Amino acid sequence: MLLLIFFLTLNFTNFDNQWETYFENKNIKISYKDTLCDEIQNGFSFYYYLIKIENKTDETFVINFFLGEEKDKKEENKVAFVLNPYEIKSGSCKYNPTQLKLFKSENKSNKSNPSKTFSLNNISTIEVY
Repeated sequence: MLLLIFFLTLNFTNFDNQWETYFENKNIKISYKDTLCDEIQNGFSFYYYLIKIENKTDETFVINFFLGEEKDKKEENKVAFVLNPYEIKSGSCKYNPTQLKLFKSENKSNKSNPSKTFSLNNISTIEVY
């Protein structure tokens, strides 16, 4: 019985950490997963897509992209940061000036609350010498 509980716990833990690849080239890999973020101070919770960017090289890059679809391309949705050799940056529910999360939906079970699909646009990498 304990063995069964252990394997079930292990499977749920692994499921929670599943990142889905969104974009990959010879330099970087961009993945995402959705998660429920609780804002305890305000008593709200929202679903977000957390974003993970991996530098696959020994080069330093400036990474640029816009959160959301092409039609949502606004300066406030722009993300730009430096990614050092072999560095991995991941989004979290906590505040971070490098906004590596995208709003998905409110935490409601009704169907009048549509989810946004994960999308990034104008992804670019600029090598820093």
